[in-house]
Amino acid sequence: MSEDDYCLIDASKPPKADGPPYAECVLCREPTEYPESYKGITMCPRCEWLEAQRTACSG
Repeated sequence: MSEDDYCLIDASKPPKADGPPYAECVLCREPTEYPESYKGITMCPRCEWLEAQRTACSG
């Protein structure tokens, strides 16, 4: 069995922005590293780390 058999979370990330304007974090509303034009969920580095801790696969 591979790790993919257990982890069902999509780990893809939006492209990094070259500069402002930056998208807001969906959790804390702080600026992220991602372009404002990106459509989808964007999180700042701190919230990304916290979410990864919360959703980490164990086992």
